[in-house]
Amino acid sequence: MSRRIPSLNWLRVFEAAARAGSFARAAERLAMSPPAVSQQIRALEAHLGRPLFDRAAAGVSLTEAGRNLLAVVGESLGRMESAAAAISVPVGPPLSVAVSKTLSVGWLSPRLPGFLDQHPHVKLELSSMVGRPEIPPRNATLWIAFGQPPPGTEALALFGEHLFPVAHPDIAHQIDDLGGILAFPLIEVSDHRKNWVQIFGGDLLPAQTRITYVDTTLSALALAAAKGGVALARPPASDHLQKSFGLVPCLTDFKLRGIEEYHILRDAGVQLSPDAKAFSDWICREANATRKLLEAEH
Repeated sequence: MSRRIPSLNWLRVFEAAARAGSFARAAERLAMSPPAVSQQIRALEAHLGRPLFDRAAAGVSLTEAGRNLLAVVGESLGRMESAAAAISVPVGPPLSVAVSKTLSVGWLSPRLPGFLDQHPHVKLELSSMVGRPEIPPRNATLWIAFGQPPPGTEALALFGEHLFPVAHPDIAHQIDDLGGILAFPLIEVSDHRKNWVQIFGGDLLPAQTRITYVDTTLSALALAAAKGGVALARPPASDHLQKSFGLVPCLTDFKLRGIEEYHILRDAGVQLSPDAKAFSDWICREANATRKLLEAEH
């Protein structure tokens, strides 16, 4: 004989009566008549082949079978109601954030799980920006870019950067001074053509300098890790990447302060959604902590 319950509403009525200790009070909570409540409970008892309530003039109480059933039914109904509530919440568009690729991989990604844990309801859509100028996709609500904010945007400064040469340990350990770097190829990001010039403090690099150009700092550090030359780290954005690639500084305590900063931007006059504001506020707090570390180191 099948024990599949013909009507889940029997269980709903049973659970209400068990919690209320009265068929009449259960009827009020369920907007039903007391006879209808009693009828459905009797149908459930008949189906299970045993009484679930002891009836008395003062009310009803659960039998042992009723108590066992309530333990399961109460949990199951609660889970179904929670699931129904979750899927009934209107789903809005994701929060679209565009980020400079180096910052995304080297600084944001290691921290992002913290934001997602704090805001599990936020649907985040990240995209990377490369090149100069860094132009976000049209659908981006927020974007984080390096350099001067373009017209028509509202910007909050996050932090600047420092530059210093890094290489595979086998190469870095052969370098004793700035001139020693020139014995190896210099790896330069194409749109940062003045960085090595800044490092050496002149207007031009020596004529015999070997330079390999790549399109991103990520590519530069990857090439350096493969012993392809000396690259420039750009902390704090490249800190995680430098560590991941196993690169080490070529010169002790040599760092050159950059002249530009990272900013979080949005179109001027645009009202941020609660999700976008939560992300912007979180980024600014993380950036402030990073800035304090940079200031303590220098």
